[in-house]
Amino acid sequence: MLLQSQEVLCYDIAPPAAPRRDWANLTDGPAGLIAERVLAYDVVDYIRFRAVCCPWRRCSSEPCSRSGLDRRFHPWRWIMLREKLAVLDRHRFLSTSTGECIQVDIPELRDHELLAVTPEGLLVLVHDRKHIRLLNPLTHQLTKLPPLTTLIPPENHNKLSRGNSQFYIDFGAWGSGIANEDSTVVLSFSRRLMIGMAKPGDDHWTLLKYQCGTPEALMFAGRFYCVSVDGLMVLETGVDQPPRLELAAEMHMRVSSYSDDVHLVNNCAELMLVHSLCRRLGAQGELVRCYDAYRVDLDTKTLLPAKSLGGGAGRAVFMGTYCSLSVSLDVFPYGSICADTFYLSSGVGVEATSYHLADGSGEGIRKYKSSLVARPHTLVDCLSSSVTL
Repeated sequence: MLLQSQEVLCYDIAPPAAPRRDWANLTDGPAGLIAERVLAYDVVDYIRFRAVCCPWRRCSSEPCSRSGLDRRFHPWRWIMLREKLAVLDRHRFLSTSTGECIQVDIPELRDHELLAVTPEGLLVLVHDRKHIRLLNPLTHQLTKLPPLTTLIPPENHNKLSRGNSQFYIDFGAWGSGIANEDSTVVLSFSRRLMIGMAKPGDDHWTLLKYQCGTPEALMFAGRFYCVSVDGLMVLETGVDQPPRLELAAEMHMRVSSYSDDVHLVNNCAELMLVHSLCRRLGAQGELVRCYDAYRVDLDTKTLLPAKSLGGGAGRAVFMGTYCSLSVSLDVFPYGSICADTFYLSSGVGVEATSYHLADGSGEGIRKYKSSLVARPHTLVDCLSSSVTL
């Protein structure tokens, strides 16, 4: 039997090391291209990129040198959580795309009051109950807008005083945002059934009032939507025409102004309408709060009943009194939230109720019990508190 030996080659000298890359001295072309691609995905990654070294900062734009309405620098993937941290002015932000949490110092909140958060991730602030500002909490760029006194009628200026304990109810600005067409800021005071429109540099707001409806309003795909007695309405603006509300979709269901609520939801770039109503169920005719969901077909101006929120692993929606948040189960730990479920927050200190869209089951409201663990301490707690002011 012939055995063939295998020759083993040994080297006394190690193979040459790969040449070291000098990343800091990338030319402006490649480094600038990387910066553009990073910014196209997330402004947080862009801020980190610029923090690496001076050469990388030189080849990328300083965010504060751009317009505060430049959408590339808006933190629209991030939401500000409401729990208090040990450090004054420090707030926690959660990425709805990755589940990452970061902490950001916002000293601007020392002398400003928060009225709302826009879909772009900007904070709507008021200084001295008069001066409206938009703050980018990650770049700290502050955009000045016309005074609130140019929007509110003089006979109601007393409601802007420090003595008005209902100020945050009267002037919660949920539904505000930036219009796509010409970067006009839309300021929504849905409790007062009024909309203000202005651009940075304007000296006053353009006022538009609408008929009684629900306090729910939403900026969706750069357009303002609200619910009035006429149906789901959309704000239309034009150079030669005054701003006006036009019908976006008919609502054939009966909505009681006393017992019902209507919520508008941006469900992963799909506009949804959720009708909250009371029904008598079971043999005893028990009065139960139910939620009917509809997809809004803007082409046909109709509402289509929905029993699912869609998405690969599923989606869940957190709804507060004035705003909502849709999240994907692909992002968050398995079992922490349920698919096709509405989590409903009625305020700070109250656990979210849940309503399962598929079968109509749910859980009732419970007050937080005293505990050595500070609230909120679950994912549902955090996301529920993020949709309350």
